Amino acid sequence: MASHAAFASQYVDLAGDDALTRVARILARDGLVTFDRVYQRQSVVRLALRLLAPWRHRDADADGVTVISDRGSIATRPGYAGFGARGLEPHTDSSALDLPPRLVMLVCARSADCGGESYVVDGAAVYHELASRSPELLKALQQPRTVRFASHWGSVFETVEDGWMRIRLRLDGVEHFTPPVTEAVPVLRAAIERHTREIVLLPGQGYLLDNWRMLHGRRNFRGPRLMYRVLGDPVAGCVLPPGFAPSPGRALLPQQRIPECPAALLSGEIS
Repeated sequence: MASHAAFASQYVDLAGDDALTRVARILARDGLVTFDRVYQRQSVVRLALRLLAPWRHRDADADGVTVISDRGSIATRPGYAGFGARGLEPHTDSSALDLPPRLVMLVCARSADCGGESYVVDGAAVYHELASRSPELLKALQQPRTVRFASHWGSVFETVEDGWMRIRLRLDGVEHFTPPVTEAVPVLRAAIERHTREIVLLPGQGYLLDNWRMLHGRRNFRGPRLMYRVLGDPVAGCVLPPGFAPSPGRALLPQQRIPECPAALLSGEIS
């Protein structure tokens, strides 16, 4: 999908009175929301506090923001590839944790001179394709303790409560696939490529994605590209289902209805 169309199709005007409600609903439906008019770091922090409870990540500053830029040689260390100028393979943030953060917020502060486009992959679409075309390989990708992400043993697709699914993946050399999964990886990569959507983020634009459903990455770049990232879990009152549906037609369960978020949380400017 064209980058501008992908951004526009998921766009939410965060100044609207029902913004948080629509954010939660679109996240539950599609796993991705885009937004704009967030130009300063302080505005990123204010917006993050409206949408999620920030995590204290290894690379984050005291305000919960991780500054993503080219920091030179540090990017050659395992697990630090994001701080270079090379592209990033589709991945789950904090995949080595027993339970990765639910949400990833990324905001563009400065575009690259060349390249650096963001991209996202809907893990639900990848799962549904594999279920239709390669069910035996999908079964291997669901087997517990068949993949190691740093110190965490798990699976690419994890079954959670009531049969909902989550995806967990990294392809940066820190992962280890056991033989049943190794055979499925080329097919998995091909499916991921078919469901990749590129998103060009201009200064002030960003996205919020469901880290249990969506993979994300970027292209190689040149120049002073600068991004702000915040990881966390949804704010209280904005409930999401525990993963994505194993079949495309499955609706949210009644007890997982997305409630109205308090309008009081919407006060204040965006940028």
